[in-house]
Amino acid sequence: MSSIGTGYDLSVTTFSPDGRVFQIEYAAKAVDNSGTVIGIKCKDGIVLGVEKLIASKMMLPGSNRRIHSVHRHSGMAVAGLAADGRQIVARAKAEATNYER
Repeated sequence: MSSIGTGYDLSVTTFSPDGRVFQIEYAAKAVDNSGTVIGIKCKDGIVLGVEKLIASKMMLPGSNRRIHSVHRHSGMAVAGLAADGRQIVARAKAEATNYER
């Protein structure tokens, strides 16, 4: 079979004839192509570190953040597409706010 989606990559719930879900494969490839993210647990807290990738000299400094503050006592680091990461961070912030109430 062909390695491109050819119409089977339009939805996460659509399987190709050979049983592949192309959206999942695309997401895994985006994570593979993004920078490294690491978290280390210490006795005093947690240290998050990310690889700073500069895709273009035209990018504004600080526009490609990979470490985000979720709430007063929580944060997260994301790998993969930055737009997907921002959506996950927004959801985590909403959940943290709802939990606090």
